Amino acid sequence: MSEINFFFEITGGLSLILYGIHLSGINLQKILGSKLEDMLKKSNRNSVRGLATGTAITGMIHSSGTTTVMLIGLITGGFMTLPGAIPVMLGANIGSTFATQLASLRIGSYALAFLTAGVLMHISAEKKINKRIGEALVGFSFLFLGMEFLYSGIDSLSKNPLFLETIKLFVNSPLSAILLGAIITVLLRSASTISILVVTLGATGSIDLSSALYMILGINFGSSLKVVSLALRGKNFSGKLALIHILFNSFGLVLFLAFFGYFESLVQVSSIDTGRQIANAHTFYNLISAIFFIPFTPLIIRFVEKISPANKSIKKTDLFYLDKKLICTPSVSLSQVNRGMVEMAKIAYEMLESSKMILFKNRDLIKNIQQRENRIDNMTEKSSEYMVQISQQNLSRPDMMKLYSMMHIVAEIEHLCDHILDVSEIFEAMKKSKDRNLSEKAKGELIAVFGKLGIMQNLVIKSLDEDNVKLANEIIQHENKVDEIIKKISNNHALRMQEGNCTEEAGQYFSEILYNLERIGDHYDNIAYAIVDRFKHNERI
Repeated sequence: MSEINFFFEITGGLSLILYGIHLSGINLQKILGSKLEDMLKKSNRNSVRGLATGTAITGMIHSSGTTTVMLIGLITGGFMTLPGAIPVMLGANIGSTFATQLASLRIGSYALAFLTAGVLMHISAEKKINKRIGEALVGFSFLFLGMEFLYSGIDSLSKNPLFLETIKLFVNSPLSAILLGAIITVLLRSASTISILVVTLGATGSIDLSSALYMILGINFGSSLKVVSLALRGKNFSGKLALIHILFNSFGLVLFLAFFGYFESLVQVSSIDTGRQIANAHTFYNLISAIFFIPFTPLIIRFVEKISPANKSIKKTDLFYLDKKLICTPSVSLSQVNRGMVEMAKIAYEMLESSKMILFKNRDLIKNIQQRENRIDNMTEKSSEYMVQISQQNLSRPDMMKLYSMMHIVAEIEHLCDHILDVSEIFEAMKKSKDRNLSEKAKGELIAVFGKLGIMQNLVIKSLDEDNVKLANEIIQHENKVDEIIKKISNNHALRMQEGNCTEEAGQYFSEILYNLERIGDHYDNIAYAIVDRFKHNERI
């Protein structure tokens, strides 16, 4: 076989590895879905748990970048603290070595078995979750097959003196080996793939162990360079976390260069196989660095706080946490949208209370209500645009149903706020003429409706905040009672009109008030059904 064929074996192998990591990772992420986010939220309790969680999640989804993006979203959303996120991030670095360990085991002979099982499961499965498991198995088969092609191509070329001389030219000094590892990692944006390449080069004897270890140091440093731009423009926790990531790998690089001889000796006794030694070196680097780094976390956070642009005051606009960087991780971005819906529901509650005070306490709050309604309009537009961008991602069915539910709920909140504003404007208009005043009996009837609507609004806030289907069902029950109350009030109003106890103008206003209050109740009801339907769909999956 000619050198050009060997070259394509290497590039084709790397391509299969890259795609295999992507395919298996993305499907495992869909299978686990919001469980990943729940695991991260619970990892806040202590450093050991955080380290273990970050390792496990990244080992499963093959992407420390995805784990870091999820952390950014949880910090921005207030679900995690920066100190709590750091151990998880360090664990993600350890988990990213999982693919390297697989490569060192030389299990490429199982590639076709994984491919067969994956394809059969994908084409025969009825449930989407089983289809995704099949796709994940296919991804693993590509990963194993790519390793075999890579090993075959490099092993064949390792017998070519020109190839060996070229490799040695690039790794003829510790600095050049470190730079080579860092540069290739930045270009391919996959530390796992490049570390697999280094394992293969070492296993075939194309480079010596020392050069491979220096490249591993460069690969780890290069994985941080991917987030340099984020750190430079970071005016929030995402920038701080990225900066800490860079400090971590800079610290690790200096530490292992200072004790390189001991590091090499540790690696040599870990296995008799060169490929395994290099894979172990990748794991040892991240594990040892994390153990040394964690005790200095408070000091490092203080240092980052001092040098970070986040030290400056930041204007937090409505829905500032709907960060486009989180869209690629749907479970996190959907949590942020849900946070926005809760905020919108709270504004709606404030509008409802202010509206009631215009009528019953003669307060001048119409401008305040109008301003809040404008905020709701802007928040609706912003969250809708954000959800459209999320919808363009490859979503799991539960995430898709959650997204559709949220789109519906956001629209319902906007509509009910429109009706609250309409009621408020009617109350304001009634203050300007005695002919439009309502009787005390009529006001008492409206108090009963406002009371029920207030209960429903609180249940909406809690059910959205807690994702609670029981509370959503309570909203539906209350809405039925609101309909009964309004029907009874309408009958009483008709009698008052017949008896001449109400002016025609006041009667017209009263009818419009009842209509708008009934529509507000209907929108609460629609929100409740959107939440309930989401749970029903999730139970079928």
